[in-house]
Amino acid sequence: MADAAWIASALGLGAGTLLTYVVAKLALPRLVLRSRDSLLAVRLALAGAIIALLPALLLALVVGGTLGGAWGGALTRALGMGASGAPLGLALGIALVFAGIVLGGTFAGALIARAIAQADH
Repeated sequence: MADAAWIASALGLGAGTLLTYVVAKLALPRLVLRSRDSLLAVRLALAGAIIALLPALLLALVVGGTLGGAWGGALTRALGMGASGAPLGLALGIALVFAGIVLGGTFAGALIARAIAQADH
């Protein structure tokens, strides 16, 4: 089971990174284009994402892994399949928490840039 936890953690971080990329690619261009200073918005969005990486990694592994593994195990036990869903829940919890925190930092940076640009004009 220990190997499954390591694999699920790695897959969760990979899936979280992919989810972050997809959501940012879809939503961020609209936010940047609406800003008066697009270059500042891109720079602060990138800075927000970089600043959020370490807290995202730590919280994803601790909170996302714990809650996701427990929920996945409880769901499969309720369905009569034992705790076989714990690794899947672990990966899903890590992916969602990681993506949520990095996206939060990214969008916070872009919104700060919008506020700065509006204050200058």
